[in-house]
Amino acid sequence: MGCTELNLPQVLALADQFSIDCLELRSFENRIDLPTYLAEQPGGLPAVRTSLARHPARVLGTSFKLVGDTEAGRATLLSFAQLAEQIGTPYLRIFGGGTWGTALTDENYRQAVEVLNWWQEQKKKNSWQVEILIETHDAFSATPPLLQLFELLGRTHPIIWDSHHTWRLAGETPADSWKQLKLPTRHVHIKDSILQPSARHPYTYVLPGTGEMPARQVLDLLAKDNFSGAVSLEWEKMWHPYLTPIQDALTACQKEKWW
Repeated sequence: MGCTELNLPQVLALADQFSIDCLELRSFENRIDLPTYLAEQPGGLPAVRTSLARHPARVLGTSFKLVGDTEAGRATLLSFAQLAEQIGTPYLRIFGGGTWGTALTDENYRQAVEVLNWWQEQKKKNSWQVEILIETHDAFSATPPLLQLFELLGRTHPIIWDSHHTWRLAGETPADSWKQLKLPTRHVHIKDSILQPSARHPYTYVLPGTGEMPARQVLDLLAKDNFSGAVSLEWEKMWHPYLTPIQDALTACQKEKWW
């Protein structure tokens, strides 16, 4: 998402340049239809899997939403699941859906529970290892809606903790969010911002370490509890073209000792 114009070899070269261990994949050459795009690469998916051996893809990003899902959306999600199985990626990112600032209804929660149960049936039916991760995003940018969903579901479900959303939108401290979400968290997003309006938000994303986000607190919490998942710099240049090239963000990370 931070280098959406690059192809797979160029992304892997960037990972080499900055000593990045693993990847979260969202787009290549301005395309987000990853199942089709990666199958079209020379050598097909077996070659893609081999290429990713040194920099494994931990997460494939989808646009699927629990609230407001459609049959077409479910079909696309299943195609991503098949892709993940073929290239050895353990997780798919999905959104909870809804709109931040608008309370979820009983029907919204019912639909989300139904979709998660449907997903578990698909996993079992196809003997898949891949799991979907709900990102703290949209109406689920705070911990209470997720906890309510888990209560209605009768179990927790793995998540991506977007630490910026729970802090900036929900006003939660990293410590409070982590205390409640650490057990289901499998993957963490980090980004930085300042409270200045931009084209799409009441805040503006900035280089890591130059804004107001207490990212060091997030990483200290993860280290203290020996978090074994991946931490991903979420550089949203695909959606926010005012951002500088991702190389600038990665260089900024290298200069921050805490990172």
